[in-house]
Amino acid sequence: MENIKGIVAALCFVSAGIYGVRNIVSDTALSRKAEVILKMVFAVILISPFVNGTFSFELPEFSEYELSEYSFSQDEYESELIRQSSENISQVLAEQITASGTACGKVVAEVNISEDGSIIISKVIVEADDFEKAADVVKSCLGEATEVVNGYSG
Repeated sequence: MENIKGIVAALCFVSAGIYGVRNIVSDTALSRKAEVILKMVFAVILISPFVNGTFSFELPEFSEYELSEYSFSQDEYESELIRQSSENISQVLAEQITASGTACGKVVAEVNISEDGSIIISKVIVEADDFEKAADVVKSCLGEATEVVNGYSG
């Protein structure tokens, strides 16, 4: 620890020296030479602990980490994947409906993920001023077989 404190103090001192040389001596050849020398001293001080072997870095053993601390259940993973997929699809559909000129309040895509990883959109709930036009946009994006339900109850 004392080595680190000494190195940090020396680096601060050399940095202050570089700053002082820049400000005290104007842009002259002497200034540039002194700055180069101080930068070399800075580099030597910075590299010396590694060359001398004062510091040694070791990677921790893999067994020190418990995999159970970082793992999630398959159910949690699948539910988050479904949630995120639904949000992304809903957002894209809302943008498509809005781009078609229909005011869109809310779009909710009900998503299922099959065993092979395919995303199945079973139903889309749309709240829009012109439901028929919004439904046409959704069906043009996802296919005619997609069930589109009006989200407005009244």
